[in-house]
Amino acid sequence: MKNGALLQFIQSHFQTRFRNAFETQLTVQILSRLIGEHPESLLLTRRDVEALAGCSLDAPALQREYFPQRAMTLLETALDELVTLSVIIHQDQGRTRYPLFRSVQLDQVCQRIVFNLNLDVLPQLTDWSRELQQEQERF
Repeated sequence: MKNGALLQFIQSHFQTRFRNAFETQLTVQILSRLIGEHPESLLLTRRDVEALAGCSLDAPALQREYFPQRAMTLLETALDELVTLSVIIHQDQGRTRYPLFRSVQLDQVCQRIVFNLNLDVLPQLTDWSRELQQEQERF
């Protein structure tokens, strides 16, 4: 699936806005990984984040955009939209909004971030995983 189609899939399932290309790339990559794998927790090191984003956290353009923040603090700001996402689950009695993450832990010393998934959203992620698989098979 092309990045544009993946972005459209993510935006249609999560009501979110992106400030810039860095946040878009990183958020889409993290969400697609969560939808595809739906682990209970996802540990990303600085190296993982840079690979997902396609650039270094020390890149001059990022440093200018997020000034005066640097590296992991910059990452925390860039992911603020992602960590507040919620999933709406439709049920017979109506709908319920669940936060996507139970918690997010940022370790600046070890330069890693841990996303702890809210287990209430796992059934919805499983459904979306099937839907995403069908979309990918079309391309």
